[in-house]
Amino acid sequence: MNKHFFIPILAVLLLGCKTELNHPRIYITNDKKAAFTEKMENAAWSKSSFEAIKKGVEKYVDQHQKDPEWIISRMQMYWDTHHERVYVIGDRFSHGTGKAPVPTVKFQGHRDPATDYAMPSLEDTQPYMDEKGMYVQNLKKEGRPWEWVHPSKTGRMIGPMNDRIMSLAADAAFLYWYTGEEKYATFASDIFMTYIRGMHYRREPFALEQYGNSHLMGLATFEVILDAIIPSLALCYDFLHAYLKKQGADFDMITGVLKRFADQEILYGVPDNNWNIFQARFVTYLALALESDSHYKDGKGRQYYLNEIMNHTTIRQFALKEAVVDIYDPVTGIWPESANYSMSVCKDMLDIVGLIDNAENNHILDTFAILKKAAPATAEYLFPNGRITAFGDAKYVPLTAQSFEMLISLYRKYGEYEAEKEITQLLQKLIDDSYYNRGNKSMFSLFFYVDRLTEIPPQDITYDQHTSNLIYAPNVSWLMQRNGKDRENGMACTLVGSFGNHAHANGISMELFAKGLMLAPESSFGVSYGTRDNQEYFARFPAHNTVCVDGISDYAMMRSDYPYRLTACYPASGDRDSLTGNITFAKVTFTEPKTNAKQERLTSLIRIDSTSAYAVDIFRSAHHDGKDRKHEYFYHSIGQDMDVMNVAGEKLDLSPTNELSSSKGDMKGYDYFTDKMAISYSRDFRTRFNIRLEKQEDVLMDLWMKGYPGRTVFTTKAPPSNALVKGSIPDELLNRPLPTLIVRQEGEAWTRPFVSVFYPHTTAEAQTIASVDFFGERNDFAGIIVKSVQRTDYIFNSTDEQTLITYQDMHFQGDYAVVGMNGDSPELLFLGNGKTIRKGNWCITAENKIVNLSLCKKKDLWEIDASDAARLVIPAKTPPQITKIAGSGEKINIEAQADGTFLIILEKGKYQLKQL
Repeated sequence: MNKHFFIPILAVLLLGCKTELNHPRIYITNDKKAAFTEKMENAAWSKSSFEAIKKGVEKYVDQHQKDPEWIISRMQMYWDTHHERVYVIGDRFSHGTGKAPVPTVKFQGHRDPATDYAMPSLEDTQPYMDEKGMYVQNLKKEGRPWEWVHPSKTGRMIGPMNDRIMSLAADAAFLYWYTGEEKYATFASDIFMTYIRGMHYRREPFALEQYGNSHLMGLATFEVILDAIIPSLALCYDFLHAYLKKQGADFDMITGVLKRFADQEILYGVPDNNWNIFQARFVTYLALALESDSHYKDGKGRQYYLNEIMNHTTIRQFALKEAVVDIYDPVTGIWPESANYSMSVCKDMLDIVGLIDNAENNHILDTFAILKKAAPATAEYLFPNGRITAFGDAKYVPLTAQSFEMLISLYRKYGEYEAEKEITQLLQKLIDDSYYNRGNKSMFSLFFYVDRLTEIPPQDITYDQHTSNLIYAPNVSWLMQRNGKDRENGMACTLVGSFGNHAHANGISMELFAKGLMLAPESSFGVSYGTRDNQEYFARFPAHNTVCVDGISDYAMMRSDYPYRLTACYPASGDRDSLTGNITFAKVTFTEPKTNAKQERLTSLIRIDSTSAYAVDIFRSAHHDGKDRKHEYFYHSIGQDMDVMNVAGEKLDLSPTNELSSSKGDMKGYDYFTDKMAISYSRDFRTRFNIRLEKQEDVLMDLWMKGYPGRTVFTTKAPPSNALVKGSIPDELLNRPLPTLIVRQEGEAWTRPFVSVFYPHTTAEAQTIASVDFFGERNDFAGIIVKSVQRTDYIFNSTDEQTLITYQDMHFQGDYAVVGMNGDSPELLFLGNGKTIRKGNWCITAENKIVNLSLCKKKDLWEIDASDAARLVIPAKTPPQITKIAGSGEKINIEAQADGTFLIILEKGKYQLKQL
C-alpha cells in the first residue's frame, strides 16, 4: 500500500451516556423515506435528477472498489509535509510548518481567482501533490504546457478541487442511505474521514504580515464564504452517521472539526452584505448536523449555533433577524447589492429558512416575511428578454429559479395556495423561456422542491404582474424605465448610481435595451475584482455609459456610497398599470466627488407605435467652481462597427488620434480604448451603430446629438463587456470589442449639454423616424423635434423651472414636456414635473406647484393620468364627457370658457375623456 494512503478509521467507542437524535435529519428523516421514494418514482424531474446524481458518482465509486487510493490521492492535502500550521502574506499563501501524524488539508493558494493556470479535471489531477507544488497547465504559454508551480500561483483552485471530491462523497453518502449499498458508504467515508482527520490536525491560517484580510479567512480558503465544502461535509456526516457509528468512528473528532468550521464562520467575515447570509447558510448546515447543546461538554450544539446566526450580533456576523429585516428595502423588496448578489442573498436566505423549517416545522418564513416580497421583487431587475440588469459587478443572466422553488415549497407546505400560484407563474415563465429545467438538479432539489407545479393558464405565465413601468430602488441607486414589455418591441433603460455593495465608480450610468438586445451594456468586472483591468477600467468611469469630468472622475468602488438623487419621474415608482401616453421619464442629479462637478441626467422613453420607440438622453455636467477643463460623454454599443455622419447622412472624415490617453493626463482606464479616431465638429451629427446578426434581422441604432462649439467626436473600440454572457446576446456578438462613441465638450457641459436621441430599428422595418432637429438658444433649455411617419414630437427640457419657455405657439414651464402633433392636431400632451405646457388652445397647468400629467389620444377617446390636481384646457363644441377610472375622490369641474374651450379641473387619478 502506498505510504500516502489514508489511515483506516480508528475504532473508538462512543460515550453511551450522550443522547442524540436520529440521523439523517438535515434534508430528511428516516420516517419520511417512503414518501420520498414515491416522489422519486412518480415525478419525472426527480427521477432524472436522481439518475444524474447516480451517474455522476457511480464510476468513481466502482473505481474506488478496485483502486481505493485513486480518488483519495486527488484530494489536496499536505501528503508529505503534514503541515500543522499554514501562513499567508496578504492575499497569498506563503508556507507551512509543523509535522502532524497524518496528511493535513491544503490551504488555498491565493485569495484572487485570477491565475495563468487552469484547474485540472479530476482525471488530470496529479496524485499526492505536495512538496513539488501544484502540477497545472499554463494557459498563457504556447502549447499550454504542464508545470509545477507554487500554490500561490494557482489562484483559488485548491479549494474547489477538494470541494468537487467532497461533493461526490456527499452524493455517495445519500445513495448509501437511499439504496443501502455499502460501496457508496465506503467511498464517501474514506474521503470524508481523510479530510476530517486532516483538518483536525491542522490549525487555522495565520497572517504573517499585510493583515488587511486576516479577518476574512476560513479554515480552508482565504474567505469564509469560499469554504464551500461545508454543506458536503455536513451531509456526509448526516447520511453516513449510522455507518460511521458501526465503524467506530471518532465522533468527537468529527464534530470538533464541524464546530471549528462553524466558529470560524461566525468569528470572521463581513456582517452587512451577502457574506453574512452565505456564512449563515454554512452554519445552518453545520448546526443541523450536530446534536443538542447538552450533548457536548462546551454546550455548543445545534441550538447554540442556530441561535448565533439568528439572534446574536457580533462584529463579523449580524443576527439574521436584524440583518434581513433592516437591510432589505421594505418598499421595493430590493437588497442593497448589484443584482446577481442580491438574488444570491434571496436564494440563500430561503435555503436557510427551508432547512430550519424542515427540521423544526416552525413556519419560520413568517419571521422573515420580507422574503415573500423579495423573491418576486427580483423580477424588477428584468429587461424584456428575461435577463437581469447588470449594474456593478452583475452579469446579464436569468432570474434565480431556486428562490421560487423554495418559496413554492414553503407555501404549499402551509397551505398558502394563492401565494404559491403567484410564484409559480414566475417559475413557469422561466421554464417556458428555456431559462430553467427542473430535471438534472442537485440533491437539495430532490428533498425540498415540490413534485409537481400547480398548472398555470398560458395567459398568466408572464412577468408583467411583477415588473413596473418604472422602478426606483434608492438603496442601490438604480432605476429602470420600461416602455413595452415584450421581448422584440419592448424598450427599457436604467440609470445607475454607486450605492451599496459590488458597485462601480460610474457616475450616472445608463443601460439601454430594445429590439430584443442589450444595445448599450454595462461591462461587469474584469478578470477578477482585484486585477489591474478591473481596478483601472471595468469598475471605473470609462467602462460605463456616463460622463467623465476632466478625464479623471473617480471614487471608491465595491462598497460605494455615491448615490444620485432622483428629482422627478413618471410614472411613479412601482406603477404597473397600462402606460398612459406610452411615455416614461426620470431625472437624477449627482455630485462627482473627484472634481466636485454637478451632474444631471434626464432620460425618457417615448413610443411611436407598437413596434417603434425612441429614447431621449440629456446629460448636463459642470464644475461647481467654474474651472472646467472638459467633459466626455461615453456610449458603448454592441455590434461590429459604427458610422459618424452629418445630419444629411454623409460620413464625416475622422482621423487617427493619440488623445484619450493617460499620457495626456486622463485616468488609466482611457488606455484600454483602441482604434481611436477623432474630428472637431461643432454641428449636430448622427451616428449609426451596425449590429449584424446571423440568424435574425440586423439591428441599427441611430443616434442624433446636438452640436455645440468646442466639441470633438471620437470613435473607438472598448474592451468586450464581461456582463454579456452566453445566451444574453447572439453568439456572434459575444467577446467582441464594443464600438464606442465619445463626445468631448471643452469647458463646461451644463449650458452645452449632451442632448441625444436614440432610435433602434431592424433592417426589415420601415424607418419610422425621418429626422431629428434641435431648437432653443437659451443656456438653461434644450429642445428637440422628432419627426416620424406618425407624428411630430416637440420635446422641452429646462433647468430653470421658474421661466416660461416659448417656441412657436407652445409655452412650457417645468422640467420636461412632450407635445405630439399629427398635422395640426395634438395626439400627446405630457408635462413632467412641471407647471404648464400649452399648445395652441390646449393646455395643462398644475393646480399646485408641479404635476406629472399625460394626455394621450386613443382612437376617439383621450386617456389622462394626473399625479396631482391639475387644470386641463381643451377645445370642444360641447362639454366633454369625462370618466374617472382610477383614484380617490369624485371632484371633476368642467367650465366653459369665452374662447370656445373648456376648463376641466381634475384631482389626482386616471380618466377617460370624450371630446364631442
